[in-house]
Order: sequence, then C-alpha cells, then structure tokens
Amino acid sequence: MNVLSHKAVLVGVKIRRWTGRRLDHRVTDEVHQNHGTTDDAGRYNKQLLPKDAFSRINSVRSAARTAHYTLTLPWMDEGARVLPSTLYDDFSKRFRKYQTDFDEAADEFAQLYPKYLEAAPARLKDTFDAEDYPEPKRVRGMFGFHTYVLPCPDAKDFRVSLTADAVKDIQSDFEARMKASLEDAMKEPYRRIVEVVSKMAERLKAYNPKTKEGVFRDSLVTNVQEVVELLPSFNLADDKSLTAMIKRIEKELCVNEASDLREDDKVRKVVAKAAEDILKQAEALMA
Repeated sequence: MNVLSHKAVLVGVKIRRWTGRRLDHRVTDEVHQNHGTTDDAGRYNKQLLPKDAFSRINSVRSAARTAHYTLTLPWMDEGARVLPSTLYDDFSKRFRKYQTDFDEAADEFAQLYPKYLEAAPARLKDTFDAEDYPEPKRVRGMFGFHTYVLPCPDAKDFRVSLTADAVKDIQSDFEARMKASLEDAMKEPYRRIVEVVSKMAERLKAYNPKTKEGVFRDSLVTNVQEVVELLPSFNLADDKSLTAMIKRIEKELCVNEASDLREDDKVRKVVAKAAEDILKQAEALMA
C-alpha cells in the first residue's frame, strides 16, 4: 500500500511579486571602468522604491513560506510538499488568512505606488529611469498568492496506452521512487529533532547561573514543544522508533519550564544530559 496516498496530500504555495529591483547597466559599466575591474566583477542593482514599501508584503510572504515548511515534509523536488491529512485543516485555516493578508497588502501597495513613483526621481537622482517602472494600472496584477492541493500519486492509478510490459516497468520504477520519497520524508522529523534538541543541549551546557553567561530564552523549551506537537502527524510510516522518541522528548525535555532550567542546577544538568542522549539517537536514526 502506498502510505502517502492514504495519509497525506501534496500542497504547494505560489507567491508572485514585483521585487522593485533593476540592474543598472550604465552604472555597472562606469564602476568597472573607474576601478579597472573585469565585466564580471560586480553588478549595480537599483532598489527602485524604498525598502519599507514592500515590508508588509514581504512579511506575509516570509510567514507563509515558514508555515509551509513547518507543516509539511519534503517531496521529490522544491515544488509541492507532503502535508499529512491530520494537518490539512490547520494548513487551510492558516493559508486562507495569509492569502487575505497578502491581498490586502498588495492592494495597499498598489494604492501607494503612484506616490512612490512620484518620489523616485528625487530619490535615485541621475540613476532614475522611467522605463524601469511599470505603469500604475499594471502593478496590482504583478502580485498574486495561491495554494494548490494534489493527491499523492499511486502506482495503482497509473493508466496509459502502452504495452503491458511497459506499464509494469513504469509502475515498478514509480513504486521505487515513491518508496525513496517516503524514506526521505521520514528523515525530516529526525532533522527537526536534531535542530531543536542540539540547541537545547548546547545552551543548557553553556549556561552559567552565577555570571548569567550564555543565558537562554523561554523559546529554548517552547521550540522543542512546538516541534513535538507536529511530529505524530509526520509519522506517516508508523515508525516505532520515532514514536518512542517523541514520548521520550515529551517526558524528559518538555516537562520543565525554562525558568526552572535557569534556576535549578540539578534539573538543568539532568535535562542537558537527556538532550545529548536524544540527539545522538536521532542522528543515528537519521543517517
């Protein structure tokens, strides 16, 4: 049975935007000539509008990208990613909000664009070129945000007008690729464990309560807790080792508050040792 087709879907996020940057060939050539450099030594890219003009749009884009990678597992390429079906409602809710926020930010930018355009000559001086700027009526259409959902493919659904032997060969190759994709996806939970647990082990070991050197934030614990909350949904292959590790992390690393770890030397040392042990185990299973 193809585990992915029964427990997950493929989701992708497409965000289209105008960056407001433009290569200035004239200034680039002048720099090369004035400094005697070769043509490939550098490029002068103009920021056509103030950086903060794109801040709201970039903020939504960054948050959406982060959420996409947080809630999903890797797939065969950098496009669609695997979303466990148990996280679909959360994904849909979040991304409806991101799309609304992005559209509002893009609308606001389009409304302010004529003012940015009017101020551009004074800002860029002799590097200003009206040809670098799109017409105001075109600006809003240069921004777009949408998600797409696809079923995870299954070799059993493969239909094409080829000979039976050819179809069998293709299905066999497909199943091998799906198996490899699942194996790669199942390394992701361990990667996330390694990322947050290694930081916990390092910071707890480096902390000096007397001098406050190496002081750590509450997020040292909450980051581990947030990852652990997602891990059961990511266990698409019903990996018993991962299930056991999740329970161990919950029991040994997520019980104490960060304040307890800062104030109690004994507790901190116990948790630091547990984090180091779990880290070694996760690295071994990820290999």
